[in-house]
Amino acid sequence: MRFVPFSSVVGHRAVIDLLRQAVARNRVPQSLLFAGPEGVGKRAVAIALAQAVNCPRRGSSIASPGDACGECPTCQRIARGLHSDVVVLDRGDEASIKIRALRERVLEVVGYRPFEAARRIYIIDPAEDLTKEAQDALLKTLEEPPASAILILVTAFPDTLLATIQSRCRRLRFGPLAEADVAKALVERHGMDARKARLLAATSGGSVGRALEEESGDLSDDRDAAMDLLRAAAKGRGVSGRLKAASALAQHGSKRRDREALAARLALVGSLCRDLGAIGSGAPQSLSHTDLAETLQELAPAFQPRRVVGVFDALAEAQDALERNASPKIVADWVALTI
Repeated sequence: MRFVPFSSVVGHRAVIDLLRQAVARNRVPQSLLFAGPEGVGKRAVAIALAQAVNCPRRGSSIASPGDACGECPTCQRIARGLHSDVVVLDRGDEASIKIRALRERVLEVVGYRPFEAARRIYIIDPAEDLTKEAQDALLKTLEEPPASAILILVTAFPDTLLATIQSRCRRLRFGPLAEADVAKALVERHGMDARKARLLAATSGGSVGRALEEESGDLSDDRDAAMDLLRAAAKGRGVSGRLKAASALAQHGSKRRDREALAARLALVGSLCRDLGAIGSGAPQSLSHTDLAETLQELAPAFQPRRVVGVFDALAEAQDALERNASPKIVADWVALTI
């Protein structure tokens, strides 16, 4: 993937404007926590920040204030992961980010002066993969980072990190992308057909990464599980029927983590419910799931506008609970009994 300057990042205008101002004033916090849903571009913004801080053309006629040009050798090497002063640490082939990798890639070198850039940037993504031992070891560096270093922790589940880690970082909240932004990214950056991009965007929950996962084969199973939940709720199957649908919603055969898989399926419940609302308001031509139009028409009488609003409220609470490390099974059961 090629990362681009702030000016080309899709969405997150408020966060990006804040970072651009900080770069322009040379006041970028040295310990940052980028928190938000999977696949919405947090790492892309982290890379764009590394470019902006180190671009030798920043502030020239080529680049706007607080942003990188995206064209100079420094920007290009940062985008390709080839710059000696920009380190991205992930778990690689391991199950977690262990203390040994953290020491070798970050802790033992963070005090060095930049080799060629203005600042050394360390991006840990996803930060929730840090073992507790690694998080403990990182604390001192976050408390007193060297003047030449910026550490960026990227996570979809900030509350799974130690409270002491969270308190030592300036948190920036990334929300889901608008469906139009997801579709735009799918078309422009991944060469996807516009119609398919719109469908995947509607089911993505505001995440480009999730939309791409759905394209790779999870969409059909996820949508079936979401539809089964809505059928159970529509027909008033009672507690046992709803809990059975919830169990199916929480189980998946993909390689995704349980929370990620359930978040994707809850996003699909929301997308399908949006279509039910469109039918109820007399606008069936605006359906995202046109191939399910007949089934949705049958379910629509059970989902009047007030109930649709209640479903959206419940789904928002459920997604927040997942981000706070709640049990996927408990969240799925709660949604099934609430909507």
